[in-house]
Amino acid sequence: MQQKGQMSHAKMLAVGAVCIALAFMLNQVAIFRMPMGGSVTPMSMLFIVLAGYWLGPAFGILAGVSLGLLDTITGAFIVHPAQYVLDYILGFGALGISGFFRRMKFGLQIGYIAGVFGRWVMVFLSGLLFFYMYAPEGQHAAIYSAVYNLNYIAPEMIVTLIIISLPSMKHAINIVTKSIVPPAVYEQMLAVNAGSVSAAARIATGAVLGTLGGMAFVFAGHLRRLEELTVMQVAFDVQAFSDPIRADRVYRLVERNSEQIFAFQTAGVIFLALAAALMISTLCAEREKAREEA
Repeated sequence: MQQKGQMSHAKMLAVGAVCIALAFMLNQVAIFRMPMGGSVTPMSMLFIVLAGYWLGPAFGILAGVSLGLLDTITGAFIVHPAQYVLDYILGFGALGISGFFRRMKFGLQIGYIAGVFGRWVMVFLSGLLFFYMYAPEGQHAAIYSAVYNLNYIAPEMIVTLIIISLPSMKHAINIVTKSIVPPAVYEQMLAVNAGSVSAAARIATGAVLGTLGGMAFVFAGHLRRLEELTVMQVAFDVQAFSDPIRADRVYRLVERNSEQIFAFQTAGVIFLALAAALMISTLCAEREKAREEA
């Protein structure tokens, strides 16, 4: 017998199936694809996070595992059974832990960060254990795996966080949440998210994000200069072209620098855009407040 405040299993299965289907379709649209697996998609991870946020962690993790199994059909990058489990079963399943945070303030945002971080941990371990041989000479395998997987996970995470934090998107998600979760659970979720962030806190957050964005561009510029110096040195070094091993090392060095430059520039643009959005929204809110008081 269904207890008060609980969702029916049929409704949970229907909502879970829709979330999996949407995540699977968006996961096939690669905005940017990495050479050895992993891609930036149009918010495909969000719908598994929403499954956990709406249905709880158990169903959310199950939805993530289901997405990993479906992704296998379309051509998974598999070199070892344990690597497959880490990348596709545990990696996608980790997105469902968002359900543990749904009764917290900013539960969706915190749950999304936690779920994506859980996925990053799984793919980081996969890269460290099974793709260490691709690390450029002189770079530790852990650093290589961390940077490689951040290159496609971080941009999608940051863009999605910006979008789900927009007032219109928050309102739309709230309407859907109200129609899905039981009234008792919805009232608890609504209560913990009552109120708003102060203007001072938003300005401070915008200043921090703007600083991080500027630093990201500084790091990208530094890497660009190193890459240009490397190319200039190779251009005058005939031996690098006659020695295949040395030429391969130089190629990997330039490739690594290009990946890191792309990651820093992307992060810089996103951080600066988020900082500008926070500042503009704060100024508009303060102006509206002054009009009401007048």
